[in-house]
Amino acid sequence: MPSIDIVRRDENPHETVHGFRTDTASRGTDLAGAKITATYSDGTTETLTWIAYDPYTNGGTSGDNIEMSYGWDWHNLTTTKPLASLKIDLQPASSVFDTTYDYNDFPSGISTPGSKNGFPFELDTADQGVSGDITVTYSGTVNIAGSPAVGDIYTTMEIDFSQLPAGGFLGLLKWNSDIDTLEVPGDLLPSPATCLVRGTLVTTDLGEIPVEELKSGCKILTRDNGFQELVVTTSRVVEAPELRRNERLFPVRITAGALGAGLPKRDLLVSRQHRMVISSNIVRRMFASDVALVAAIRLTELPGIYVDDTVKQVEYFHLIFSRHEVVFAESAPTESFLMNHETKRTLPKAQREEFEALFPEAKLEIAAHLIPSNALQKELIRRHVKNDKDLLAPQTALQSTNVDGWPASAH
Repeated sequence: MPSIDIVRRDENPHETVHGFRTDTASRGTDLAGAKITATYSDGTTETLTWIAYDPYTNGGTSGDNIEMSYGWDWHNLTTTKPLASLKIDLQPASSVFDTTYDYNDFPSGISTPGSKNGFPFELDTADQGVSGDITVTYSGTVNIAGSPAVGDIYTTMEIDFSQLPAGGFLGLLKWNSDIDTLEVPGDLLPSPATCLVRGTLVTTDLGEIPVEELKSGCKILTRDNGFQELVVTTSRVVEAPELRRNERLFPVRITAGALGAGLPKRDLLVSRQHRMVISSNIVRRMFASDVALVAAIRLTELPGIYVDDTVKQVEYFHLIFSRHEVVFAESAPTESFLMNHETKRTLPKAQREEFEALFPEAKLEIAAHLIPSNALQKELIRRHVKNDKDLLAPQTALQSTNVDGWPASAH
């Protein structure tokens, strides 16, 4: 009898607005569109798309060395070459894996509301003679919009057969796993990220270091508090299929010098909701503040700043300190991670709990500087465009006059 290790990872979070179909049931047709990645023991791979065989029940897929089918009871897998791992991504099918037995939200907090009875991967009794270890890993944790992920629903299941005696599975295998389907097709998107892109140079006490090389304890230069120790970084890779399905995940490119004052020194890529510092006389007149933090997507009205939809893959990094800070990326001032209702959902559950324990005073939730409302951010950028003013004016060039006639109290 094989040893089956079930692993649930709180990573690559997704969310749904409308939740699950009231008549959801595990059926092969509901997997139509799912992406299957088969990795063989010799290192070769096949990528397949699941299709429906009829309108009601059956579905499957096949490749050069693999065939899969499923109706409503057991999944059938046949391989003609040793299979090291099998990855099933249900997000394109608007379906999910339900990995707990609890019904709906009872007991409270254990099951996602609207989900039915569930269970993780299990082998058919006829396959109990398989020897060795099998690891089944769930990722892509799912939450209902407005609520944190419970940790029972996932988009992706990966079965690792590499610890079997032959280094992979060969032959016929039957298993079962519970599947729920969403009420609205397409209503299952990766949670938005707010962070810097791999390769971005961040200013530290040792000079400029790529964001992916930063570790806990690194001393990062901040605008307001000198060098501060980095508590932790988190990251997430967004690959081409996700980018095509969700254009919100393409980064904003801020070309060298586009902010003013020669900044950033090199092209800077950030996520759409990542906030940049704006410091100008327009900020002062609108908000009686030297600094405002504005989402990068709002800056795309300006020349040299645009959504870069040509990237094939992007890896986003959070920089997390004991409080919200302004750091320097490609020498341009920008924010660190700010914990709030929206950004909490982008973090794995375990990390949310860790941060709550580390920062009981919720310092992460206090913004380092003014964050105007969306409407005021738009108005701020409109005024810069109208008056052809840089977002980062040198301090010596800041004027005390209202450049476009709006009263200083117009908030």
